[in-house]
Amino acid sequence: MKQLNELKNITKICKVCFNELKPDSFHYFLNDLPLCYSCLKKMNPIFKDFKIDNIKALTIFNYNDYIKKLIYQYKGCYDYELKDIFLYPFLKEIKDDYRSFYMVIAPSSEKRIKERGFDHTYEIFKCLKLKIITPIVKINNDKQSDKSLFERQKVIDSLKLVDKEIIANKKILLVDDICTTGSTLKAMISLLKMGNPKIIKVLVIAKRDFTKKELEKLNDPSFVFN
Repeated sequence: MKQLNELKNITKICKVCFNELKPDSFHYFLNDLPLCYSCLKKMNPIFKDFKIDNIKALTIFNYNDYIKKLIYQYKGCYDYELKDIFLYPFLKEIKDDYRSFYMVIAPSSEKRIKERGFDHTYEIFKCLKLKIITPIVKINNDKQSDKSLFERQKVIDSLKLVDKEIIANKKILLVDDICTTGSTLKAMISLLKMGNPKIIKVLVIAKRDFTKKELEKLNDPSFVFN
């Protein structure tokens, strides 16, 4: 009993700013959230619908400077504890929306997983507790962030459909951390359709919107996003 009381008195801190977490609403108390309201507000969740190759998709955040910094800190600086901050504040609602879906995770290269020590996309989305299937694998170690637009558009060459039967007549939720040009998602949707799923939907943590200047450069094969 003494140990239980001691655990209850442990101060919980925000995984982003490290300030003490003080439940200021029933929602926070009920969900045991890993970040404070101030940091969540800076992240600015928008829950914006969009379409990619005529497939319904949803992004939770805009890929603004703050989200970009957090995602880089998580997967670029290996800050594993940040895995919980992107979905947990909305977990119940998202689970309800996709409860009958099978989840397909955009694959990372084995080399990058080994370097990082974890599969960053899997660690974000595993909290949905959906059944995960792996019909598509990545067959090279290239990083999309190092590629030009022209190279990104050939991403399907780095993916392979290894199991069509596992997709058949299933409701598929395709998930990824960031949608920039959409090349990876488009390639995966094309491959998934070969397995005749019942429906495909897409969920991403953040989607990038292009500035006018960036849009003008999209036809330049050498243009690399940063």
